[in-house]
Amino acid sequence: MGIDHKFEMYIRELCKRIKNKDVHSHIELEINDHLHTLKEEAMNSGLSEEEAIDQALARMGDAGVLGKQLNKTHKAPLDVKTLLPVLTASLFGLLVMYYLQFHSAFTELQELKVFNKSLGFYVLGVVLMLSLFMLDYRRLMKYSKHFYAATILILLLTVLIGVRVDDVPFLNVGFATINFTEITPFLLVIALAGIFHSWDWNDNRKSWFGAGLMATPIVLLSTTGAFTATIMSIIVCAAIMHTSRSSLKQTIAFTLAASIWPLWNLVAFSQKYSMVSSYADHKIGEAYFIGSALKVTPGIISEVHTDFILAFIIYSFGWLAAITALSLVVFFIYRISITAKSVNSPHGKLLLTGLAAVLSAQFILSLLTNLGLSPLTGVSVPFMSYGGSHILLEMISAGLILSVYRRRKTKESVSLTHDPQSN
Repeated sequence: MGIDHKFEMYIRELCKRIKNKDVHSHIELEINDHLHTLKEEAMNSGLSEEEAIDQALARMGDAGVLGKQLNKTHKAPLDVKTLLPVLTASLFGLLVMYYLQFHSAFTELQELKVFNKSLGFYVLGVVLMLSLFMLDYRRLMKYSKHFYAATILILLLTVLIGVRVDDVPFLNVGFATINFTEITPFLLVIALAGIFHSWDWNDNRKSWFGAGLMATPIVLLSTTGAFTATIMSIIVCAAIMHTSRSSLKQTIAFTLAASIWPLWNLVAFSQKYSMVSSYADHKIGEAYFIGSALKVTPGIISEVHTDFILAFIIYSFGWLAAITALSLVVFFIYRISITAKSVNSPHGKLLLTGLAAVLSAQFILSLLTNLGLSPLTGVSVPFMSYGGSHILLEMISAGLILSVYRRRKTKESVSLTHDPQSN
């Protein structure tokens, strides 16, 4: 056993005191470098190697004390500015569900127990969010191709054997029917962020192959008629292409080519069906700034707890409540964009960019739908609309964002706050 084994034991004992394991490798390297520098200085002064090692360890100080100091310095950071709007928007959504279940005339929603079910989904979502905060998001990268392959396979099954519920394609898995198209844009973010984190778009062969990888799920989604998911996926792919250093010409060409068929189908669909909110029949200017402005009967309202929850908030709680709720979502998306700029890892940067793109697209489409400016349906307001799958997806996304933020500086050298010369 080498004499430097004392250094290894010292570093191991020190790292036991540091709970944030993400910084262990950096601290090990820097402490090791400090110890060997002190050892060389001692040997140059005439000490034997063993004496030099003992002196280096003495000058570094007690491993337990230094470990506790470094633990305080390198605590895993929780991005409170991202977490607070998520929790506040979720509480606002719960408040609306409580009002719908216990203080509204919507008997169907009372029987559905929208508040009770939403509370369960939110609690589970928060648990998932905090669990993913603790998980190292970088572990997902090696499964990127698996995520992509699974997404394509399930989309194929949805096209071939899927059943339609209210004109939305669902995949029947025996014990449940799943709206997989709603999940697809989020899965694509995870898959494509891992695949394209080091992609060379200047290589002609790779650029065509990359465009093909992105176009495949979009074509399959277009086949299902899931317009919302298709548009969101196009926006996600364009954002990831741009962030992974494709040229502006490549990004624009892909976006235009990928949009032709979905937009053609959407125009045909909007001419055939009038899929806008019942609230669009009323003058939105009649809504009060604070409080209820419009008394409506349940019979003229559809999907008030899901697609058109924002319109319901405007008319039932006033513009101030709606603007406040929307501001929370806007600030959350803004925080994602700001965090992405500070992330060292290309994979983390792509992951945040993709999540910002998918949530922004969802938010804008839901806003247009609620204002009667879009024929799209099935677009939930992030963190507020009723529905188990989308609440869990959004909480999972928030957890991944917090996980990236926690490790955004992992490539930087860990600086010691302890001066080894002070002992």
